[in-house]
Amino acid sequence: MKKGLKILFSVLALTLLFAQNAFAAELPPQAGVIESSASSSISVEPDTVQLSLMVRTEESTGALSQQNNAAAVNQAIDLLVSEGINKDSIKTTNYSTYSYTKTDGDKNANELTVYSTNSGLEVKFNQFDKVGEILSKLAGINEVSINSVNYSVQDTAKYKQQLVSAAIADAKQNIQYSADAVGVKLDKLDSLSINFNSDFNAFHPYVSTDSVSGAAAPQPQNPDKITISATVNMSYFVQQ
Repeated sequence: MKKGLKILFSVLALTLLFAQNAFAAELPPQAGVIESSASSSISVEPDTVQLSLMVRTEESTGALSQQNNAAAVNQAIDLLVSEGINKDSIKTTNYSTYSYTKTDGDKNANELTVYSTNSGLEVKFNQFDKVGEILSKLAGINEVSINSVNYSVQDTAKYKQQLVSAAIADAKQNIQYSADAVGVKLDKLDSLSINFNSDFNAFHPYVSTDSVSGAAAPQPQNPDKITISATVNMSYFVQQ
């Protein structure tokens, strides 16, 4: 009986061994892959300027703070429109009212409740020759602070095909060079990813005040060019 069991186990082991060998023979060899990445870029003069403004008011009541904030916002908008900016190009980005306590500074150090109202404005226009003057005039409104000035290109899509095509051509050429160098032939495309982006020039303006006249001095504007780029990651299978 024991001898019969040994023979049975041996037959099963051989069967499993043959099955494993047959399964391994059916598996295709793992295909090799050659990868590469490439970028293409262009520098373009900016054609759009965006101002980020904050209008802040603080009063003893929430209603008064909101009322004065609305007046300051309207004053800023009227100023911008008078400079030739389309009212539709002026957007409200955020609005909030909150309270906090502070001491009045007297000997008694009484605590006071202050209500603060904040309105964020975004302004887009393309009259670059007016940027310095507009910044100076906005600085004349006490409740308005200029958070940043951004220069950008409005329509970057028109450069996309040119840049993506150039980046793909460079990446594919790099892969072909690599294949030729190691003596293999390329098969079909394995993967392709594309990243298209555009940067912008941003700065936080400082508007100086003339000590004699008391008028804000216009800040000269000379923005750098904007870089628009496409980056491609590509891989090809190698023929077996």
